Amino acid sequence: LPPPDLSRPAKGGSSCCRTCSHAETCVTMRACSIGLSLAYACCLAIVTLIGFSAITTGIVLLIEGDHYGDTAEDLNPRADFSKLPESCIIEDVIHSYREEDDGYGYHCYDDYSYVFSYQGRRYRSRQSESLRHDGVCRGSQQLSAAFVVGEEVLCWQPNVMPVAAQYNCGNDMCYKIFDPRNEVVIAKDTGDAMEAAGISSLVCGILCCCCCSPAVWCAGKKREHA
Repeated sequence: LPPPDLSRPAKGGSSCCRTCSHAETCVTMRACSIGLSLAYACCLAIVTLIGFSAITTGIVLLIEGDHYGDTAEDLNPRADFSKLPESCIIEDVIHSYREEDDGYGYHCYDDYSYVFSYQGRRYRSRQSESLRHDGVCRGSQQLSAAFVVGEEVLCWQPNVMPVAAQYNCGNDMCYKIFDPRNEVVIAKDTGDAMEAAGISSLVCGILCCCCCSPAVWCAGKKREHA
């Protein structure tokens, strides 16, 4: 009888060994396939987590922004504050600047706060920010302060304590050198900005969960069947 042909795989052998010339190659290919499957699974989990985080953040911002803006709408600065009988004196001007990147480009801001005195006691105002320049701060001109040292300015005091957070007090007594009516306008704008950010975050999260996650899942399935 002729000797058996050992180059042919035995019947009942694995499909991997039938298609591969060496067992080591089959093991390596299987390991690579498992590794790629795990990588796709990790990507899917990360994308889904990012999506749900963005959705959660968006919902929180929408709720907080709506509440913050509605509360500002109900404020009555004429009733909540009254002018002090004497002027306040600006004792010091504190300045800083910063750059922010909103995803579309850099913006340069000037931040000012003021130390002022009333009847011999010193207080600090809230921080006031102004957009200096759309771009980086380097090479741009610093904006002037609203007040200068030694200037006498109008002051307001609260009629009832505690006051609403929208008034943005800079000191425990909530003595203010900024008109409380302007604080209400700023609070309304802040509420609108929070709502806008919430909508953007919510939309991005939904797109991430509804589009990106299925795309990663389908890519992984195609890779498994390849």
